[in-house]
Amino acid sequence: MKRHVWLDRVSWKLYPNMYTVLVGRPGLGKGTALNPIAALLREANTTSMLSDRVTIEYVLEKLAKGFPAQVQQVGGGLSFGQDSSLTIFSPELSIFITSSQHTLQILTDLWDSREGDFLYGTRHKGDYKIKNPCVSLLAGSTQEWLVSSIPTNAVGGGFTRRVNFVFAKDRQASIPWPVSNHSNIKDGLINDLRHVAQLRGSFRFDKHAHDLFEEYYNDQKIGEFDDEATAGYKATKWAHASKLAMCLSVAERDDLVISESNLVESIDRVEGVLASLSVVFRAVGESDLVEAADRVLRFVEIKGFASRSDILRSNWRHVSSADLDTILATFVQGGLMFERVSGNKISYEVNPAHSSKTAFNTNTKGRTATP
Repeated sequence: MKRHVWLDRVSWKLYPNMYTVLVGRPGLGKGTALNPIAALLREANTTSMLSDRVTIEYVLEKLAKGFPAQVQQVGGGLSFGQDSSLTIFSPELSIFITSSQHTLQILTDLWDSREGDFLYGTRHKGDYKIKNPCVSLLAGSTQEWLVSSIPTNAVGGGFTRRVNFVFAKDRQASIPWPVSNHSNIKDGLINDLRHVAQLRGSFRFDKHAHDLFEEYYNDQKIGEFDDEATAGYKATKWAHASKLAMCLSVAERDDLVISESNLVESIDRVEGVLASLSVVFRAVGESDLVEAADRVLRFVEIKGFASRSDILRSNWRHVSSADLDTILATFVQGGLMFERVSGNKISYEVNPAHSSKTAFNTNTKGRTATP
């Protein structure tokens, strides 16, 4: 069910639907992180879920028909009605995105969760009329598949600025023999989800969170030369922080109040996403060499440092000798790489300021809640 937060002194009303995509190379554990979440949601049965093996037109059709849902009556009782909320679960986002040329635009429109009737017409399926749609996206992707699935002119536009692309460079500590329900944690999470699904009403900020939100909302300084993805996300980061703060609030208590600590943590997470966006989408650009350049950059990152011959030996299928010279010269002159000379040997090293390792480990502003 939809819940909203009224943002005092600004005119927007937000819903806690979120688009979240885990980004990392194959084998890094995206599925290991996503699949248990999907399993919990299915067992709790608190949201309608669709897999990525469908088209966006099918999603619209299901939303138009609605899903059975409990509706709270004025007197406090419950009855059954129709709900137009769902979660799209997509372990490989590119499959879903490329299923239709209209996917990105429709997902962009659905994220806004506009109240009233959502009307959308398709060429082959006709018109859809959806009442109060509220759609979330939980997905995973590699960088390569992501940038090949999203057109260059769409990066930084409506869709990408509405998505939290959570980037991971390395596999975190994992448990080789996990316990399926240690200390009944799984059962507790399912009960929590079912309880949260029964909450009704509007969120509000407490006084300290209200002041912090106003400060953060006004902190939308977009640099003239920010890359497209970073600039777009900066313009929407206040909305992402607010949505996440709602989730953190109901994870702790039932009063639908966003505390300062909720907002501080949300801002920290959003700033972490922002810090790595330039790395996630650095293979997107107008140059014909941008994909080859990103491959060279990733190769040197992994190696720590590499000579020109090392780079060409491992990447000759993807970049010619002449193009490699252009790429290396561009990187050095642009400050993305350092050129190291030892005797008669030249090696290249990535500037830490432009490294995916640095982006992943970048800390945020370090705000703390008011004592």
